Amino acid sequence: MSLSLPAPVRRMLSVARKELRQLMRDPLTSGFIVGVPIVQLALFGYAINQDIRHAETAVFDASNSAISRHLVGQLEATQTFDVVARPPTEQQARQLLEDGKVSVIVLVPADFARHYYRGRGAEISFLVDATDPTLARAVQASTAGFEAHLNRHGATYVVGPGDTAARSAVRYSVQPDLVRERPWRFSVLTYFNPELRTPVFVVPALLGVILTTTMILMTALSIVRERERGTFEFLIATPVQRFELMVGKIAPYVAIGFVQIVIVLLTGLLLFRVPVRGSLIDLAIASFLFIAANLTLGLVISSITANQLQATQLSFFFFLPSVLLSGFMFPFDAMPRPAQWLGELLPLTHYVRMSRGILLRGSEIGDHLPEAAALLLFFAVTLALATRLFRKELG
Repeated sequence: MSLSLPAPVRRMLSVARKELRQLMRDPLTSGFIVGVPIVQLALFGYAINQDIRHAETAVFDASNSAISRHLVGQLEATQTFDVVARPPTEQQARQLLEDGKVSVIVLVPADFARHYYRGRGAEISFLVDATDPTLARAVQASTAGFEAHLNRHGATYVVGPGDTAARSAVRYSVQPDLVRERPWRFSVLTYFNPELRTPVFVVPALLGVILTTTMILMTALSIVRERERGTFEFLIATPVQRFELMVGKIAPYVAIGFVQIVIVLLTGLLLFRVPVRGSLIDLAIASFLFIAANLTLGLVISSITANQLQATQLSFFFFLPSVLLSGFMFPFDAMPRPAQWLGELLPLTHYVRMSRGILLRGSEIGDHLPEAAALLLFFAVTLALATRLFRKELG
């Protein structure tokens, strides 16, 4: 005897079966259902890492003694620092920090070895780009732990044959003239965000996140909306060429993007006291390149999707890795190399560097030519792709 279901339940089950078949017939929706959990697990489990490793570091060793060289080698062994430059002057080292080429500068004074061997306390300075508070705190914790380890174990070093400062200190001062309890002293100086305030770190990058969300989504829906509303026939009947249509579609959204930039900047200044150390003209140039890159990507999405749901899904699929891999929330240097390579392909990664550099470090657009070139290349490729994919025909 078969179980007879009530009529309302049978009707609801029929609608559910129809909806399930419709979803399964849509490849993009099926891929979205399966792909989003996989992407999120891969990003959060593999790419996202709060443990700072291999922070790009410049070393200016004015002492150039055996003990200072040995100490720098031990710093690299901690894996927190990755020495990528050894500039000949302190000014050049500071310039690398201001240009965003390095995140940390290690300054070893000329009298470092003499002070250590005479018991006066050998001090090394660490200058940190604190626009990323997570990086600054990691450097503070690493140097504090390394300093405590050296002072606890009373590290001593053999005077090398070329270490003239140490030899003279030992020869003329058998007993240290001033013995300190802590022979090692590490001082960490936080630049550009000395208070390590999170809004200073977040607001400049939030410009890019907001623009990514709105610019891509609005243009992704533009052509699809024309098809669903039945106004696409008017576009077909016009003599407008495909390239002209693409440019005309994105032009109004450029102005909308700059309105959003003004809103975010004013809010950041008034509510969070975010500094503006660079030129707003440079920021406008960088923003224009970024807006154009996002708009053309939205046109690509709009050209390959059939309805607004698909366009929204595909936009979200691109938005998720952009936010997680751009350095907006998590330190870029802490990510594995493959995740960094993927992040370099995303426009938001380059704009985050440019906006933070211009607003917080006072850098110029000329200091970010690689980022600007990457955005220009992304814009050219996606515009050409959108123009090729778009068809002035129904169906």
